[in-house]
Amino acid sequence: MDPIDVLIVAAIPLEPEAAKAGVEDWTLHDENDPHPYLRGEYRCSDGRRLSVALARPVRMSGRPTGVAATALVDRLRPGCLGMPGVCTGNPGQVALGDVVVAEMTYEYDEGKQTRDGFVGDHRQYQLDQKWIRAAQELNPPSGLPSYGPATEEEAALWLLERLLLDQDPVKHPAFERYFPPGTWPQRPQAIEARGHIVRPGVQWVLTEEGRTFIERARYDDVYGPAKLPFAVAVAPMASGSYVAKDGEAWARLSAMGVRTVTGLDMEAATIATVAETQGVPDWLVVKGVMDHADPAKDDRYKRFAARASAEVLYALLDRRAGRSPNPAAGRDVRLENVRGLQIGDHNLQHNTFNG
Repeated sequence: MDPIDVLIVAAIPLEPEAAKAGVEDWTLHDENDPHPYLRGEYRCSDGRRLSVALARPVRMSGRPTGVAATALVDRLRPGCLGMPGVCTGNPGQVALGDVVVAEMTYEYDEGKQTRDGFVGDHRQYQLDQKWIRAAQELNPPSGLPSYGPATEEEAALWLLERLLLDQDPVKHPAFERYFPPGTWPQRPQAIEARGHIVRPGVQWVLTEEGRTFIERARYDDVYGPAKLPFAVAVAPMASGSYVAKDGEAWARLSAMGVRTVTGLDMEAATIATVAETQGVPDWLVVKGVMDHADPAKDDRYKRFAARASAEVLYALLDRRAGRSPNPAAGRDVRLENVRGLQIGDHNLQHNTFNG
């Protein structure tokens, strides 16, 4: 079988469904194998065509992802190993719906537990400079289907929700996307005229009418947003083995040494590890922020986050991807039921990934 350009591995069912939207005419391969996959062709804006395989492990987290990714990399010999999906985001850096491109990733729970606490021993994987630059230049991601500037009504709802959650809207990462220069405090004054907010001192606060209004709006927002003025953050992403919801994850991660960590997931470090150990020329992890790993965590933004991450992944592939169809030798792969992968590579793989 000819090598493919891009192997995309997506964890929970919602994520591969979002990734399917970027490619037409998927065909199922190896249906009876433990690791089946879909194969299709992505048409780039300049006329190039990239062969793409899409697969899903049976469970999220690093170990199932590592097993599936390693088996498929050995079989398909891709030029790039990619993963879209959802993650939690640092509330000081990103808003719900924003997309994080992992410029560096590591497993934060690698290390030693002592009486005095946990001591990290992290192995960091750096994204190639060309992908970092391409992702930085994609901000804002105008032109993508899920991106849209905020209307005045959407800005009003955003402000009411910030006040409901006791957040300072002016210090929020998305503030200027909803209130661009020249609209503050004029727009809040218009919201005040509706009876939803008042300003007894320095800051705006909700009225009872405003509180009821935004609580009802949140309750009725069952399916989440269709479009958002989301941003693309190119920043460190940490991976771990459990889902955080205590609101303390960001302080813990910062104390471990990576002050600017912006995304938190369960698989990014595994994707980078498999790419390096298996000789895949490039890896790319792009994830949408569905929550902030706090007690207020809910799933309203999960569908949007998955969709936006897939759109950004394809946009980056469109800008950067390309490869020469060089032959690749087979490899013998041995997996052990431990946290990690052992790779036995008896031949060199001569893939290239140009761009």
